[in-house]
Amino acid sequence: MTAGDAGGIAWGRASSGDTSPPGALDTLTPPPSARMRLPARLRRARQVVAVTVHLPEFLLATAGLLQRLAAAKIQVDVLVAADAAPAADRSAAIALSRLEVPGVRRHRLALPLPIGPDRVDDLLAGLSELVGFDPEPGVFCMAPAMGGGSGEALAEAAERICEVYQLPLLRYPATPGGSATDLELDTAEWTRKCAALDACATQVTPLSGRLEHFGMG
Repeated sequence: MTAGDAGGIAWGRASSGDTSPPGALDTLTPPPSARMRLPARLRRARQVVAVTVHLPEFLLATAGLLQRLAAAKIQVDVLVAADAAPAADRSAAIALSRLEVPGVRRHRLALPLPIGPDRVDDLLAGLSELVGFDPEPGVFCMAPAMGGGSGEALAEAAERICEVYQLPLLRYPATPGGSATDLELDTAEWTRKCAALDACATQVTPLSGRLEHFGMG
């Protein structure tokens, strides 16, 4: 597994993959209002470990939330499960940089598609490395909602990680209504999201509105 875009990571050793100095998030105290703009259950988070098939689809579903997590100085580690062509990988990196979320670190597992049940153990290993052997309170996991395809294996791996480590699970994108938590982006958040997704517009469906939907498990 490799981490991007400012360093490498190999199995068995941890390394930061963002461009901010080590410990930069720890030295800054966010205003209380920053956490209050998060979904209620996420206000006690200190780290979010997310898994996605590809980065663009993750940004499409969560770019607004990522901006609020960054404003609250909460570290986000994103495990990108699937392999990607170099051009697609570069455009995804540009999209992430345009979002202006210094606390988000991208890690690449680079599994071949489709990702089936036989790859759940690989996903478990990658997620376990990011969660840590004995995670402290405040670690959340974020994974695709069940929906078939490669995302099914990711959802299963996340559920198993959360069961083993007793972590809260955040699902994206949840079906609007019911138990879903809706997040409405403000103008600045929406503008950054549009700019980010424009960098990888051929890899995602068009943006359909300012609401993002999450299910809390």
